[in-house]
Amino acid sequence: MPNYYPNSDIINVPGYEVYFTRFADSIINDHFKDAKAELEDILNSFYIDEKQIVEGGGGRSSITQTLAALIDKYGWLKANIESEHHVRGKVLTSESHEVDHYKSFVQGNIGLEIEWNNKDPFYDRDLENFRKLHQIGELSLGIIITRGASLQRELLQVYTRFLEELHPFDMAKLLTRISSSDNAKSVIAKFIDLPKEESIKRIAAALYYSKYGAATTHMDKLLLRLNRGVGNPCPFILIGIGSERLIKNEAV
Repeated sequence: MPNYYPNSDIINVPGYEVYFTRFADSIINDHFKDAKAELEDILNSFYIDEKQIVEGGGGRSSITQTLAALIDKYGWLKANIESEHHVRGKVLTSESHEVDHYKSFVQGNIGLEIEWNNKDPFYDRDLENFRKLHQIGELSLGIIITRGASLQRELLQVYTRFLEELHPFDMAKLLTRISSSDNAKSVIAKFIDLPKEESIKRIAAALYYSKYGAATTHMDKLLLRLNRGVGNPCPFILIGIGSERLIKNEAV
């Protein structure tokens, strides 16, 4: 039996898949109604433009920046929390816990992390960090927002639509519109001169797997960790951005 479960009566915002662990649904609904209202406003306001998927870019993506700005507007701000373990007056250990979005309410504290497109071990970091903060009484529940399963599937079609609109293209034209690794560029170069349908299919797959492949942060990878018990006993809300939050353009 999974360690997570859905509850469509809680945080029921169209276009997201939401899971809970350890009564997090009851905690936010019964004790953090103000936090729930803020979270629902944030999720309702958030959309992704296909251009943001295709153009990409290094560092903090425009998608993460857009969502982070909505969260920051409600005062869920970066926090560094220092903890020390004392035994008979001696400091045995000290740790610093950084949370990108953290807010104190009358009832307690909530932490939130966005994992749009990192390597999936970042989930272990987030879950363990939330576990430690919960253990020392500095966190009532943790929230992670990531790519949902339907969006993960749709991203391949985003690249396909982009390439169909851009065709005919050569390598120079393509590179003015996309961000990709050197390895992906070398793979794509092999497919540029193929017949249109085959070229688009292979290049779309190369772009998709180089940026949003199985080893990146998406809901399936997060749920695997919850089933292994990573982060227990902290209660979690896991929010997957669905394909319905994607603004599809006729020409990107």
